[in-house]
Amino acid sequence: MQRRRWLYSAILSSVLVAGLAWSSPAAAEDHIRGVIAARGNDGTLTVRTDDASDLTVTLNDLTKVRRIDGMRQLKVSSSSLIPGLRVRASGTLDGANRFAAQRITFTRSDMKMALAIKGGVDPTDLRSLDNQARIAENARVIAEQQQTLARQAGEIATNRDNIAANETKIVATTGALAATNTRITNLDDYNVISSVTVYFRNGRAGIEPQYHAQLQKLAADAKAVRGYVIQVQGYASAVGSKALNQKLSMQRADAVTAALQQGGVPPTNIVVPAAMGISEQVATNKTAKGQAENRRTVVTLLQSKGISAR
Repeated sequence: MQRRRWLYSAILSSVLVAGLAWSSPAAAEDHIRGVIAARGNDGTLTVRTDDASDLTVTLNDLTKVRRIDGMRQLKVSSSSLIPGLRVRASGTLDGANRFAAQRITFTRSDMKMALAIKGGVDPTDLRSLDNQARIAENARVIAEQQQTLARQAGEIATNRDNIAANETKIVATTGALAATNTRITNLDDYNVISSVTVYFRNGRAGIEPQYHAQLQKLAADAKAVRGYVIQVQGYASAVGSKALNQKLSMQRADAVTAALQQGGVPPTNIVVPAAMGISEQVATNKTAKGQAENRRTVVTLLQSKGISAR
């Protein structure tokens, strides 16, 4: 009897030790929140975390990337991880400044904001970088001049003139940056450049041949618009189940989005396709004609007023 109790205690201890050994890796998982500041050629991400520190986030073939739409989580490509996108990542810290990501998530609204920022900021990137370079150069010149003043008392008057000139340049550069920031705040205010409506057969999401030419023309016109964004919204008539109509509206939006991409529109210039379901009915569903008008996808070419006003 005593021997049985000893064996039971030994087995229970082994199980507890094994359980602790298996549970320790899960407890070591870390989480970070922040905004993607840059994307490297090697596939790494530079994330500015909420505590204002920069982390190099590495991805691998097992890293899961998900977009959260309400209660749904959709699997998306890592190409969706663009600068300006706010993300949450889980994984493990690999040193002081590196983070190995196992899972990265972001919301649909975060993606919409990142695309809007990209569409408006890209044309001003070179100017902003030039302004930053001038500020850095001016700061360096001022520092050198201050050192010269300390070493060469005889050149104080000349150096003061140079400092004044550099300060004038800094003021001018700061004004340019302020103007850029003003344009960025207006990125949510868009001008409608053109619009195309694609109609569908009952219960179908295939694009009829006559609409392909219209979509190709819109894609070609978009290339001439600086900092453009294309919005795609799919709809269904209020006939049949709500769940089926919601699915059809998503399939129609996806079909039009694919056609635009095949026409040369980069995915980053297309707002995440919206499944509008049976919302915003434009005609009565009591007639076949009205139902046909509600089975549609609306494609809108937009340009930020912050860009068009320049």
